[in-house]
Amino acid sequence: MDFGVLGPLTVWRAGVPLELGTPKGQILLAVLMSRPGRPVSDDALVEAVWGEEQPKSAAKNVQTYVHRLRHRLGDPGRIAREGGGYVLRADRAEVDAARFEDLAVAARTALAAGERERSRRLFAEALGLWRGPAFAGVADLPALGPEATRLDELRLGVAEERIDVDLRLGRHGELLGELTALTMEHPFRERMWAQLMLSLYRCGRRADALQAYLQVREVLAEETGLEPGHRLRDLHRAILSEDPALDRPVPGGKQGEETGGGPGGGPDGEQNQEPGQEPDRRIVTGARMLPPALGDFSGQRAELAEIDARLREHRAADEPAATVTISGPGGVGKTALAVQASHRLRSAYPDGQLFAALDGARTQRVSPATVLGRFLRALGVPATAVPDDPEERTDLYRGMLAERRVLVVLDDAFDEEQLAPLLPTSGTCGVIATGRVRLAGLGGAHRVELREMSEADSLAMLRGTGGRLASAAPAELSDLVRLCARLPLALRIAGALLVSRPHWRPADLVARLADEQHRLDALRYRDLEVRASFGLSYEGIRPGARRLFRLLGLLEAPDFPLWAAAAALDTGLRAAQELLDELVDVHLLDVTGTPNGQARYGFHDLIRAYARERAEAEEPVEARDGAVVRVLGALLAFTDIADRDHMGQNMFQRDAVRWQPAVVEAGLPPSVPPMRLLEAERVPLVAGVRQAAELGRDELCWELAVGGHALFETERYFDDWQECYETAMGLARAAGNLRGRARLLISMAGLLYTRRRYGPAEESNTEAMELFERIGDQRGYLEALSNAPFFLVPNGRLTEAITAGREAFVRLDAGGQPAAALHAYSQVGLAHLQAGRPERAAAVLTEIIDGARKQGIRTLIARDTYWLGQAQLALGRPAEAERSFTELAECSRNIGSSGMFYTAHAWGCLHLARGEYAEARRRLLEGVEIAHALHDPMFETRVLVDLLDARLYGPRELPAAIGRGEHAVEVARGIDYPYLLAGVLEKLAGLRDAAGDATTARHLADEAAVVRDRIR
Repeated sequence: MDFGVLGPLTVWRAGVPLELGTPKGQILLAVLMSRPGRPVSDDALVEAVWGEEQPKSAAKNVQTYVHRLRHRLGDPGRIAREGGGYVLRADRAEVDAARFEDLAVAARTALAAGERERSRRLFAEALGLWRGPAFAGVADLPALGPEATRLDELRLGVAEERIDVDLRLGRHGELLGELTALTMEHPFRERMWAQLMLSLYRCGRRADALQAYLQVREVLAEETGLEPGHRLRDLHRAILSEDPALDRPVPGGKQGEETGGGPGGGPDGEQNQEPGQEPDRRIVTGARMLPPALGDFSGQRAELAEIDARLREHRAADEPAATVTISGPGGVGKTALAVQASHRLRSAYPDGQLFAALDGARTQRVSPATVLGRFLRALGVPATAVPDDPEERTDLYRGMLAERRVLVVLDDAFDEEQLAPLLPTSGTCGVIATGRVRLAGLGGAHRVELREMSEADSLAMLRGTGGRLASAAPAELSDLVRLCARLPLALRIAGALLVSRPHWRPADLVARLADEQHRLDALRYRDLEVRASFGLSYEGIRPGARRLFRLLGLLEAPDFPLWAAAAALDTGLRAAQELLDELVDVHLLDVTGTPNGQARYGFHDLIRAYARERAEAEEPVEARDGAVVRVLGALLAFTDIADRDHMGQNMFQRDAVRWQPAVVEAGLPPSVPPMRLLEAERVPLVAGVRQAAELGRDELCWELAVGGHALFETERYFDDWQECYETAMGLARAAGNLRGRARLLISMAGLLYTRRRYGPAEESNTEAMELFERIGDQRGYLEALSNAPFFLVPNGRLTEAITAGREAFVRLDAGGQPAAALHAYSQVGLAHLQAGRPERAAAVLTEIIDGARKQGIRTLIARDTYWLGQAQLALGRPAEAERSFTELAECSRNIGSSGMFYTAHAWGCLHLARGEYAEARRRLLEGVEIAHALHDPMFETRVLVDLLDARLYGPRELPAAIGRGEHAVEVARGIDYPYLLAGVLEKLAGLRDAAGDATTARHLADEAAVVRDRIR
């Protein structure tokens, strides 16, 4: 496993990046990754995640996040409990920050030994580990800021060391682009300026080297009031006097020998070039066609540095021209970035800058021949001498640019074919091409893809508009930034509106933008309009892609997979994929992620509003509703697939129409359990329940709500479960849908049962049985009947549970519901075990496991293997129990968070039975921790019954153990589970007796006996 903090937080397992869950969970993981091998206290983690706004449940929430992270990492031992906190267990070789520091040390060692090439390789390998700023996205948090700053500073220092080695190796020509970008990004690092000046001087650019000194001197004076330090001043004097110590060694010098001790050291073994000598260059025209740069340009600093570094690379005339493509949706600032970068690059392209707007997003595009005519005239060709033939124009244009340093900026290209005649063929030139498509066919181009701006840059852009906005507090502008979706064009329009209407406050514009239906109407100022920008992309795509765009915009889901797009159009997967790819190419859709190898697609917020607008204008109501219903029907089909895989069969009668289940199944990635895939549909599922309710589709609504039952139960998404129930039940009642109400009551019984509220759960299930009986739904009645034993066992009604479980098994099996029959029968095995009949329990559980294997019911295999091992321990057969628990460790991975609890508790019990008390305590405490993370009082009580065993504690540990026992009794009383309450009372009595408190021990034992009398 590899842990990455040198850039966005990332964890790789076998080279595959893992999904890391919620932002707060990622913050917690980032803090642990910043201190690998060192415990971080609970208080420190709470402070890091919530700051001063800590919820009352913060400590328990930390446990939840740790539990989920362990599950995502697939290795619970990676995050261990230690010393009142948690510790990430990782070797130095597994953490990129540690590898970076180790490689830097190795590089310095090699340099000290005279191994320059090896030193350079090691420095480069260290720097190659970086994927962006340290802890990108969370580095501003107080808990991570100091470490992020330290690492970023180390990175710059190592970069300077590597550049020094490059200078010693004579690679000054290769360094110019990199150093130019670095000094722009870090203008106060005088060592980098010295390296740039020396590189320029050794490339024969003495005047540029002196100009660089004047530039840094001006920056330092304006920003700090200081003069350059002695290093820069000494180098400046040496360049002025053409100090021979700055020159490279003359040919014939010994390998490794240096001719001078000038700043930065001298390189080895290349011929000298006279300082200041410029290469021969043809007479230039100095064409200057760039539009003015925006005065309030802000953000996109990283992209600017990328472009600058790429286009300052030194290339020979016979090499391809350095090319950068900038792509992104309309309004994201492609043209502004291209123009800003071009103005910064003017000194690197002194022979001219050519600019053309190609109108690629419009139906009437500018032809390459027209652009070539303009370019040739700008380069000094008389109008009468411009050839008529397009190919001749291209030949003349390329011939004129040969060996000249000219920057060609081609804005808003339609495709590579439009660009091809306009591309210079000389490596002395540079190209910036922008387009709404990705222009992936330009081989060797460096691609920059723009997205919405950061929150900070968005605020800076608004303030840059001037007026009252310049001093506005972030709180005043944050809602405006959100409603503009951090899109530069929208922000620019918002700023212009507020400046042009001085009587408006930011809150006034926020109120106008809050109405999503009219948001695009509000985002318009003179000739600036968000809608028009999106419309150019929309009109440029095929009719099928336009229709898919419209229909997908109707979905409330934040993102969706391929099969949802197929359902929206009522077409096959291949046709849908082609249209999705077209929408992604022009940035009308984004690929939001690929969890489990399945691509998911989503809209930028404002583009979604435009898509809905087009749908309402171009699609009749029936077509709009039909598309939404098809997508929700496809989602229903997917829940069927996941439920069948998880439970062995679909557990209840379903009436709502499914869309093409075979197509949906074909769109799922192979070898991934459908229940794991359903995790990605959790938010769309909840949104789908709401949207079905809005459409008044009661069957669709309640079946979607019930379709999430297994996922919500397995992963403990209680709030989503409750919301789906309430939404669907409200519609079912209004529609008089009795079957829907009954089925939802079963779902609510499951929620109450999982929350360990057994009495209300039984009441809800009983009401469902009555409704099913009333409407004559025998299948539904039997399903509710299968749940009855689950409520009887916790209540201590074991004889009733055995009778009910057997009856349900017989009736369900005869009714063609074998999976439900086995689930009901499983409670018979548990009831026998709690009644003190482990032999009978083992026989029933073995029968159930065999049946579950035949039907592939993974949840039942895992749960009843756990109980079978417990029965074997009760029979004094630890070897058999070990075999059961070994199987449990394998199969429990497929049943979510509960499986981790079963495994920890099972092994704790086995170690206890063997007298391995230290290991027993460790695994049982792990079980307690998992139960806390799951907020499950029944799980917690169950494991505490074993953790309170007096054999686990020495005399000094008894007071702490007694305190844990008193807590266990309190928890057990809260869930009304007499079997568990009797167990903890008996164990607490044993601890009290061991501590010499016989009176209290006797009272506890007596109470335990009274409680056990309730169990029948």
